[in-house]
Amino acid sequence: MGQDRTRVAEGRFFNQEVETLAWDRRREVLGRRLAAAFALVLAESRAYQEIYAAQGLGPDDVTGLDDLARLPVVRMDDLVERQRRDPPWGGFATLKPEEVRRIYVNPGLIFQPGDWDYRDTSWAEGLAAAGFGPGDRVLNTFNYQLWPFAFMMDESLKMVGATVVPTGVGNAFMQVRIMRRLEVNGFVGTPSFLMDLIQRAEGQGRDPRRDLFLDKALVSAERLSESLRRRLQEKADISIRQAYGTVFLGCLGYECQEAAGLHVPDNVLVEVVDPETGAPLPPGQPGEIVATNFSPSFPLLRLATGDLSSLARGECPCGRTGPRLERVLGRIDQATKVRGTFVHPWQTDEIAARHPEVFKYQVVVGREGYTDRLTFLIELTEEGPAPEGLRGRLEQDIKELLTIRGAVEVVPRGSIPDFHDKIVDRRSWD
Repeated sequence: MGQDRTRVAEGRFFNQEVETLAWDRRREVLGRRLAAAFALVLAESRAYQEIYAAQGLGPDDVTGLDDLARLPVVRMDDLVERQRRDPPWGGFATLKPEEVRRIYVNPGLIFQPGDWDYRDTSWAEGLAAAGFGPGDRVLNTFNYQLWPFAFMMDESLKMVGATVVPTGVGNAFMQVRIMRRLEVNGFVGTPSFLMDLIQRAEGQGRDPRRDLFLDKALVSAERLSESLRRRLQEKADISIRQAYGTVFLGCLGYECQEAAGLHVPDNVLVEVVDPETGAPLPPGQPGEIVATNFSPSFPLLRLATGDLSSLARGECPCGRTGPRLERVLGRIDQATKVRGTFVHPWQTDEIAARHPEVFKYQVVVGREGYTDRLTFLIELTEEGPAPEGLRGRLEQDIKELLTIRGAVEVVPRGSIPDFHDKIVDRRSWD
C-alpha cells in the first residue's frame, strides 16, 4: 500500500510503468489474459460453453488478441434471458457459492456477484488520473443500495489511498453540511448531483469557491456536456474529469489531465465494432463499444454495451500508450441512461403491461436545467379521464422497476403515432 500511495501521489498514474509501457508489449500481456479468460470460461461457465459450442469454437481457437474477433459478441438481452432461465448468474459466473461476498441487484432484477476481495483496478486508474490520492477526503455519492457501483468506487478510492465519506445520493442540504464540516475536497458521483450540491450551497448563502473545500471531481453514470463542465468549474473552481464504464465490465475509459479522450484501463479490452457484424473498426470510425473484462469470477468476453463511440487517433501527451475512446456518441438501441440508470424498452413494457387501462405509451426523456426528467405519456383504452389513482400507481411502478422517479401524463388518443419509438431522448447537451 505504501508503494502504491507514493506512486499515485507523484504522477497521476495508478501504475505508471504499466500505463506507459510500449503498446506492443502491453498487447502481448492482454493477449495472454484473453487466452486465460477463454480457457476459464470453457472450463467453468455453462453459458459460454453453450455459446462457443454453437460457434464450433474449441480450446485451441483463442491464443491471443489476433483471435479476439473470432468470438461472437454477447448482448445484455442474452445475459438477462439466461439469468431468468438459470438464476442467479445465468451460467456466466465461475466462482463457488462460498466465494460470493455480496449479491448485487441491478435494475431489471439483473444479478451480479461481488468478489470477496475486490481486485478490479480499472476505476482506480481513472481516479488516479483525475488527481485522487493519499490525503484526499472524498464524498462518494453513488447509490449504495442494491447496486454495485458505489462499492466499486469505494474500494477503488481505497486503492489510491483516499478516505471515503460514503453518503450515497440524495439529501443535498445535509451533504453540504457534511462537506463543510469534514472539509471534503473530492467528489465522485453524477455531474447533475454535483451541480445540485453547488446550488444548494449557494441557496444557503455560501460561495462554493470560498466556503467549500472541493478541488477535484470524477463524474460518471451520466454524460458530461462541456457547458456543464465549464459551469461547474467556474462555480466551484475545481478540476472535473469524467469516466465511462458499466458495472458489469468496469471502467472502460477515463480522462487524464489533458481531457483529450477516454483512456482504456490496463486490465480491460475495448473494441469499437460494426454493430451488425461485430467486426472491429479502425480509429475515427464510429461503431458500438464492445468490451472484455478479465474477472476471475464473472468473466464477460466481448459484451456489447449498446453505446456508440470511435477510437481516437494519435497519442496523448500524458504518456499513456493504450487506446483511447472519443466521447460516447449515443446508443444503438432505444435504451437510454436517465440520472445514471439505464432504462430499457423491455422494462417500460413491463410497467405498461401491469395496467390494462393503458392503450399505448411513450417514454420521453428531457432535461430541466442540469437534471434529467422522465415522463410516461399514455393513451387510455377508453376515452375520458384517467381512472382514479392510475397516475399514482404508474408512478410507483416507475420508481420500483426503474429505480428512478418519473411523471405520468395522459394524452388524447392518436397523440402517440403508430410504430413509435418507446423511448425518446429529447435532451440537448450543448
